[in-house]
Amino acid sequence: MGGSSTFVGGIARLQDPSNLASSPRQLKDLTDKISSTMTRLFRKPDNGGNPFLFALAGPKPHYLATEMYGHPINTAATNGKAFYWHPSFLESLDENQCSTIMSHESFHVLFFHCSGERCAGKNEKDWNISCDYIVNGVIEHDHVKTRRDQKYKLWGGPLGQAIPLQQLMDWFDAKLDKLPDHGCFADPTCVGMSPETIYDKIQQAKQNSPRRCKERNGGCGAMSIIPKGANAGQSIFGAGPQDLALEEGKPWGPRCCLKCGAPPDYSPYAPMDSHLPSQQTRDETLGDMMRAAEAATQMRGNVPSEVESALADLKKPQLSPRDIIRHCFQRKAIDVGNKNDWKRYKRRGMAMTPPVYMPKKHDFKPKWVAMLDTSGSMSDEDIANGLKELQLCGDNTEGYVVPCDASPHWEGVVRITKSTDLKRTKVIGRGGTVFDQFFEQLPKRLGNDFDLVVIITDGDCGHIPLNLRPACDVLWIITNDRQFKPNFGRVCQLRPVRT
Repeated sequence: MGGSSTFVGGIARLQDPSNLASSPRQLKDLTDKISSTMTRLFRKPDNGGNPFLFALAGPKPHYLATEMYGHPINTAATNGKAFYWHPSFLESLDENQCSTIMSHESFHVLFFHCSGERCAGKNEKDWNISCDYIVNGVIEHDHVKTRRDQKYKLWGGPLGQAIPLQQLMDWFDAKLDKLPDHGCFADPTCVGMSPETIYDKIQQAKQNSPRRCKERNGGCGAMSIIPKGANAGQSIFGAGPQDLALEEGKPWGPRCCLKCGAPPDYSPYAPMDSHLPSQQTRDETLGDMMRAAEAATQMRGNVPSEVESALADLKKPQLSPRDIIRHCFQRKAIDVGNKNDWKRYKRRGMAMTPPVYMPKKHDFKPKWVAMLDTSGSMSDEDIANGLKELQLCGDNTEGYVVPCDASPHWEGVVRITKSTDLKRTKVIGRGGTVFDQFFEQLPKRLGNDFDLVVIITDGDCGHIPLNLRPACDVLWIITNDRQFKPNFGRVCQLRPVRT
């Protein structure tokens, strides 16, 4: 009953290596559904097609599966290299819903949502829901943008009713009695946000929720308490045993919370799909993205806006501030390291009689200073976004962070000898923006012996006269998209902070 691994017209057929289909007839029907979905995707957007998704998901194999890498697959999943479908779930979908699931799975990989680094230390279910909001928001935004919303309805049926983020927040606050019995976490207003931001919103709402089984009272933190009404404060699982010695007839399981009866890892909601760890490297994923975008362009298709922004960085690569700082220090280290230090000699002499001792090379410890714009136009997020680029400077270097608005605040200078010292940075000022005095007073205050001067600003400042240029490399880190051309130094722009 196993499916063939051959390709038809460059499109992989559905395969059933574990013989999960109930009959050859079911396997044929499911195979035809995948093929029909690909045919629809191949059409132009005006006809309801999605060439970008076709180029991304079409060439990859599709398998029937109920489990992968120890993760149960109740709906669908992908590891970046193949798609996996639960037979009964795939059977419940029509071709349009099937393409929506393919988009959903593909975007999780393209946006690197399933990397272990991003979800480490987080509640797995809440993190998956946060990622679903981002992915489904992009899908819905693209659905309307390409006018596919005039062809078919996006949510509903096996995919569930859309639950906007505010509706979930209202449920946590007990302003809403219940969530849909079968829903999906989709909200187009989440486009442009990061999953970390949504995750923080969910965690904050859970902490303050009247539905929470409070940990300080011996609870488990689950959303298992009735928030209002005649049974307010009681568990949704009913009354529990008052005597822990009772064993017969106990309504709660042995591993359930003793206060509310919630089973381990209980959650009243679930994400749309199974999130598998990606088996692709970052370069492989970005390569898939670029190839799909090129194919979509040739087929007069559209590329989702979030993918377009990522592709812009790939097509016009730009060094990050950390790369520039690293290159500056390495260049200085090479220059200094080629000079002999005749005050110090190597411990072992050359194999000669008598031995000849060679001088050591000069040691190099980079020295730098960063001027931090603390004017009123700089938000707290801008300041944090700029300071994180100095993490590389923290260890094995000597540096200073100087807050500056209308004038430099030398009383607030923080000396940096390790990366953790950056936490002591003082934000003083929040006034106007004038940097001339910083460059004028720097030699007298901290000296001239610097390898690099870094300016962290939003670019809302005047130009510094050329005669005030320091006698070393200068890097301007701009914390937004503002076009800024100084009279001297190199400019590197950061992406604006996503909230």
